[in-house]
Amino acid sequence: MAVFRTPEVAPGEYGDLFEFLMKELNLFKRQLVIMLKHVQTGESMVFEEAWYDYHLKDRLTHLLKTDDYAAVAALPINRKGQTGIYIETRYVKSGKLVGLQLVEARPHEGGRYVGLTPAVVFTEADGERMLPFAQKLK
Repeated sequence: MAVFRTPEVAPGEYGDLFEFLMKELNLFKRQLVIMLKHVQTGESMVFEEAWYDYHLKDRLTHLLKTDDYAAVAALPINRKGQTGIYIETRYVKSGKLVGLQLVEARPHEGGRYVGLTPAVVFTEADGERMLPFAQKLK
């Protein structure tokens, strides 16, 4: 199975998905200043955010930590900026890589963003299986 997760860095806080993909797993490389390409497929990274009502924070955290993606897909998505929590997705269109993480924006803490769940990265067949789910999170 090709699934990777970030470790907990503080109680209830996890490492960042983008940093995990770029620095720890080394799955993307920079080309020029603004392009990121998958090291094996050469595909560009797609970035999306799905924002949710804040009262769903604990439920989303639980569902993502238990890998219940069907239940997550059934939850309603808000427009960007109407709430403080979102699922960040980063993937390539072939599905050879799909990354997810629940993030909370904390303007009351100087505008920092906190990973509420481990960043989960699916590769190869696992990524292809998760791609339809990730593409729905827009």
